[in-house]
Amino acid sequence: MKNILKYIERLGIALSVLVNVILGGPSNQTFSARNWEWSVSGRYNLVWLIDFLASWYENNHCERSWNFWATRFKNRAETRYETADNIEENHYDYQ
Repeated sequence: MKNILKYIERLGIALSVLVNVILGGPSNQTFSARNWEWSVSGRYNLVWLIDFLASWYENNHCERSWNFWATRFKNRAETRYETADNIEENHYDYQ
């Protein structure tokens, strides 16, 4: 049962990244993390909805997703497509 739950969690993360990429976001960021980023910058976002839907899983899901993503992104090598120049060029704000 534990393996099935872990599989479902991984599938959810993969789908979230896919949705984010389809909507023009970075290829290594979840839709939840991106919405938190929008929230912090005062843009329209779905944090309230995502956090409500994920409340069975964890509290403050979007903020936690963004913190996890920002920590991993800043502490690892850049991806093939998201170099520092490309990030600046595409106006991704990772701060």
